[in-house]
Amino acid sequence: MSEQHQQRVLLAHNDRIARETLARDLTGKGYAVRATSSFDTLWRWIRKQEGDLILIDVDIPDPARNGFELLKQIRQTYPHLPAMVLSAENTVLTSLLAARFDATDYFPKPFSFAQLSASIARALQTSAPGPAAQNPRTNLPLVGSSAPMQEVYRTVAQAAQSDLPVLITGETGTGKSLIASVIHDFGAQAQGEITVLHFPLSDEALGQALKTITSKGSVLVEEVSALTEAQNAQLIGLLSRLEQAGNCPRLIATTGSPLSPSGGIDGLSPQLQFRLNTMHLALPPLRDREADVDALATAFVAEFSQNSITISPRARRSLLGRAWPGNVRELKNLIQRAVLSARGKVLDADDVRPSMAVDSGDGAPGQTAPLEAAIARALAAHMSGFDENCLPPDFYQYSLAAFERPLLKRVMAMVGGNQLKAAALLGINRNTLHKKLVHYDLRPNMS
Repeated sequence: MSEQHQQRVLLAHNDRIARETLARDLTGKGYAVRATSSFDTLWRWIRKQEGDLILIDVDIPDPARNGFELLKQIRQTYPHLPAMVLSAENTVLTSLLAARFDATDYFPKPFSFAQLSASIARALQTSAPGPAAQNPRTNLPLVGSSAPMQEVYRTVAQAAQSDLPVLITGETGTGKSLIASVIHDFGAQAQGEITVLHFPLSDEALGQALKTITSKGSVLVEEVSALTEAQNAQLIGLLSRLEQAGNCPRLIATTGSPLSPSGGIDGLSPQLQFRLNTMHLALPPLRDREADVDALATAFVAEFSQNSITISPRARRSLLGRAWPGNVRELKNLIQRAVLSARGKVLDADDVRPSMAVDSGDGAPGQTAPLEAAIARALAAHMSGFDENCLPPDFYQYSLAAFERPLLKRVMAMVGGNQLKAAALLGINRNTLHKKLVHYDLRPNMS
């Protein structure tokens, strides 16, 4: 890179060694780098137009303003100047705030220098930032700073800055509905309602729900793989009519089914497939983000005890190395039971172990057997009359309903019809529980 065309990078970083190392590495890439630990100095350089790209460490302590306030100031004054955010606060909120104030990119510490330098090169080729979201919040219910979750946060931020359809995939209990809500709350459609369609759903219930959908807001289709052929057509028909009217709600869909090799969802109509094949967000199972178990357990203990109980390091260590077939939901339910039965102000490993025995799904002797064995016996007896080469076409959904209806009926009886308490015990959203009760024609106060 010649001196005449040398591109200039302005760097503000809190840590001296990291600052000097990053400046040296960027210089080695051919950039002219100026580095500081002061927001005031950085802003003075920017005002003098001495940089072509800005790297801001938002962790710099400054009593006058924080890094995001400076980023907002840069955007208002120099809207086309590329600015990237560095932060040790590895949360979805940091990623979303970076996106909200039009950061060109966001890198949680520690980051890959190769990825950073590649992003810098791309940013210097084009300097037009994207649209900003308009709905900041500070209490997002997402926990985890592992590498897989950092990718999730970045994709969530990108999705929130767009109105494109989003497909969220992941195993049961990974938080698909929660991520969908965050994308809606921070997106351009946040001022509208989010209509939730949880499948399997009867045609009549779907028809009633579709009547409430307008051009504003978002439509969340939970378990989109469970739509029937007729329901595919119903949903596509509505979206097409709204599109023709000039505005269409944002489509967000979730599924626990794995994608096919071609990236599609088995059983979904091509028209709906095309609509969803835009942005894909894959949520990692908890076993692939074990580094987050400690933080999740601590957060759940604080939530369920209203900050009156803590969890010991020994108890947190006892949660590691598990398969977590139920993912974050399994951990959440485990901690809730442990808090309810806690004997003191600190949960120890002995307080967690009884709940672990109930939740374990890794096949260890005596841990999963009773309920699974009872279901297996009942299923074997029921299926004995079917031809070995043929099952009814709706047998999968029929079998799920055969288990889900009595389960909901039993839990509602246990809590005296209290839907809020039942939803908490089951680890599902209250609205989801209510829709299931309506779907199965179960009265909330039934015994």
